[in-house]
Amino acid sequence: LDELVVKRQRYCQAFGLGTYLCAQFDFLMFTHEFIASLRKVPKLSIDRMVLDDSQYVEDSALGFHRDMIGGSCRGLDLHSVIRVGQRVLRQVPPSPINRKSVVMGSVWTFERHAVHSFPQLCMSRMVERFGRDFSNWEQVDLELVHLQAASNDDGCCESMHVDEPDNPDDEPSMSDSEGGSDVENLDNGTHAGEYERERQRQIQENREQLLNLGLVSALGEDSNDIAHYRKLLSMPSAGHAPDLPLALVVVPHISGCLFTLAHIAKYRRALVQITHDAGHRLSPSGMLVLGVQDVRDESGKVWPLGMLVLEDVQKAVGHIRLRLKEFIVVVENGHARKRDDVLSRDSFSEEKCIVGNADYSGVHLPIVHAYYLVFMKLK
Repeated sequence: LDELVVKRQRYCQAFGLGTYLCAQFDFLMFTHEFIASLRKVPKLSIDRMVLDDSQYVEDSALGFHRDMIGGSCRGLDLHSVIRVGQRVLRQVPPSPINRKSVVMGSVWTFERHAVHSFPQLCMSRMVERFGRDFSNWEQVDLELVHLQAASNDDGCCESMHVDEPDNPDDEPSMSDSEGGSDVENLDNGTHAGEYERERQRQIQENREQLLNLGLVSALGEDSNDIAHYRKLLSMPSAGHAPDLPLALVVVPHISGCLFTLAHIAKYRRALVQITHDAGHRLSPSGMLVLGVQDVRDESGKVWPLGMLVLEDVQKAVGHIRLRLKEFIVVVENGHARKRDDVLSRDSFSEEKCIVGNADYSGVHLPIVHAYYLVFMKLK
């Protein structure tokens, strides 16, 4: 596998029927497809990327089976390669609408934010869509530990958990994080432009207050998640309501870290052990959400972790205990070409064919998307 490209579909022939059926029967519309680029290699270089059968067996000796209410948990430590950075149990914020009534596809886009990371916003929307009122949800952050010294002092990637800022006023507002709006494009010299700008700003402030109060919801496949993420962090820990059922377990994907061959097998095994643990602790119809991202190792080889982890979970627990309910592709805005982009002479760059070029082996597409596998507990 040389490249694995995700193509987003928009307004296909069955889009109208899908919008009706997905809200009625609670599923996400398929709005993505894969384009796989394969390269012929010698037989000796073929790798099926499968784990040993022993890796799928539940191993309580790893120390992951602990009841953690908050803070750090260093129980899962696979030879100092993968470890649990944060394991926090909180209540699910109540939703003002029926979560299943929102029409959503399988491709979700996110705005860049100066404070909150991409995995954090993904986790927030997963809780908003698949959470359940009057229940608890658990956040499990995995850390990638580098075998050699890294930029961090402890040699590991930073955890995905970030506490709420001390001064919320210093944090960029939702309107600032969206990268500007159409209001900024109005003519500054006209009275109508100033009036419309002030009106739109007042509408944005009112909507932000309603979102913070939990009176409205911005749930959607391209919505702003800042208000819900703040609400998520403000919810009390499960220690205040230990009798509530565990309805959701979310493992955000690891972003911005260099995976090596030593990390990949241990990372997959860690997700298998988390799956075993969630299968025991989740309530009936509870959801397990595993976030993964395709990686390219030091040799340039692509590891499609979205598909590999799906196979690992199916081999470990089978279709009887946990069934795949949704397969979601997440990506930050700015990587797709917009339909209204105008190609000018200044911005035009001549296309070059690199097939057969001696330097082609070092030219790869950047991996900017991630997958979130949503499993439902059946029994």
